[in-house]
Amino acid sequence: QGFEKIPRKGNFPTFLDLNVMIAIIVFAQIVVSVLGVALGLPMPKMLSGEIVDIEQFIGVQVTRGQSFAVIYPLSMIFASLLLYFYIRFRDGKGRIVRASTQGFNPNVILGGLIWLISVQVVVEPLSLLIPAANEHSGQGFWAIVTAIVFAPVFEELIFRGLVLESMLRRHRRLFSVIVSSVIFAIVHFDPSVMFSAFVSGLVFGTIYLHTNSIFSTIILHSINNAIAYSLITLDLENLSYYQILGGGSLYYSVYGVCFVICVVATVETWRRRKRKIGSL
Repeated sequence: QGFEKIPRKGNFPTFLDLNVMIAIIVFAQIVVSVLGVALGLPMPKMLSGEIVDIEQFIGVQVTRGQSFAVIYPLSMIFASLLLYFYIRFRDGKGRIVRASTQGFNPNVILGGLIWLISVQVVVEPLSLLIPAANEHSGQGFWAIVTAIVFAPVFEELIFRGLVLESMLRRHRRLFSVIVSSVIFAIVHFDPSVMFSAFVSGLVFGTIYLHTNSIFSTIILHSINNAIAYSLITLDLENLSYYQILGGGSLYYSVYGVCFVICVVATVETWRRRKRKIGSL
């Protein structure tokens, strides 16, 4: 029931297995999208030439949100099932996901959120070098549901559950978290979102192992997406922390505090985990 001190030595997952997992996730999204179009589900494209006024823009965004709320969960369910059967076929034993009630600990959630925001502040100068995404998943009620409910649940189940747990069958924890975060980033496709997903994946993966629970990362993922969606709704997503804080000494003071938080949180989390493993 406890944590494994040494990864089990086997031939799963290989590099080929990891590529197959990525292909399965992409394949599921393509299949469901194609079926959606075939069944008449509207898939409006956000092309600037097609938008003539604000009402049309909002209408297209709401339609995108409704379409995405159908396609996204169906594609993630399909991907989850395919991944589950593939993993069982390749390696029938092993855990699929960890679900300790410790994941509901409010202190862990608050600490994880502070850590996540601090990491985003620290890596922002690098993320600004990457072109921002031109489109998002729409607006309206169903876009909100997709962002703060569907995405956190399905993405955590797949990437912190199926993928990360598969990595832990053979590899050390730090390496497993890094690789699962890379895969998490790759399937987001857009370069700016990929970078953010990779960084967030590192935090989510570490907290997942620290709490032994997917519940903690689902909650954190949901809060993070809610904040991001709020910024998009308020048309503030293109503002950097540097701009929000007005630059100068205030920004650099906040940046320094966030940097310290990142270092302390990372070192302390992994140190506690080693100590917890050693006591088993």
